Amino acid sequence: SSSGAAASVASGECDFALGTDTGGSIRVPASWCHLWGLRPSWGLVSLAGVVPNAPSLDTVGVLARNGALLGTVASALGLPRGGAE
Repeated sequence: SSSGAAASVASGECDFALGTDTGGSIRVPASWCHLWGLRPSWGLVSLAGVVPNAPSLDTVGVLARNGALLGTVASALGLPRGGAE
């Protein structure tokens, strides 16, 4: 679960955190802590260095205090931007 990462962001210990999501572990803690959470599609962020839980479902995601920072971190991870450009 990424609840520790969410608690760290929510408490102000850090501006953003990375976590893993297999079955809601980014999205649920984000909602409980009033944060922005992003679970990218599987395979968009490398799982190198991640201890697998369910390799065909695991994905690395982002927790942030606001959407602008979430977008900045997502761009740094090389995630594509959505919407019309």
